[in-house]
Amino acid sequence: MGVDAAAALKYVCLHLGEVQQVLADDGVDQSTPLGRLLAACGSGHVAAEGLDLTGLLAEVDAALREMTDGLVGLHGFGTGRGGDWSGLEPMEIVYRCPLRRCTGRPGGEVAEARPVCSISRRELVRERLL
Repeated sequence: MGVDAAAALKYVCLHLGEVQQVLADDGVDQSTPLGRLLAACGSGHVAAEGLDLTGLLAEVDAALREMTDGLVGLHGFGTGRGGDWSGLEPMEIVYRCPLRRCTGRPGGEVAEARPVCSISRRELVRERLL
């Protein structure tokens, strides 16, 4: 999965409640784009089988854009999120996705002692950037 797809999955992780609200979809029904994405991420087969989530992320992005007249998608508002996709500074603590599918979160975005993935409900992996 490329950097753009990993950043899109990070957006879903960080904003899952908002995505669910905009789409009026709790993600349980696997016939919806969000439901299929959450099922694929939560299955445990994503990392093991190298499942590419790009198509599923594109479906969720299209659904968000449809519900917001094209204004909001998984890559943020309008023209995008800016030049640096990671937003990380050197010597920073980061929390990595346990399934190695999204870009994770900078330590400054984590308030709890043992943060978990919003999608898979697995604990995030704490690392220090060098």
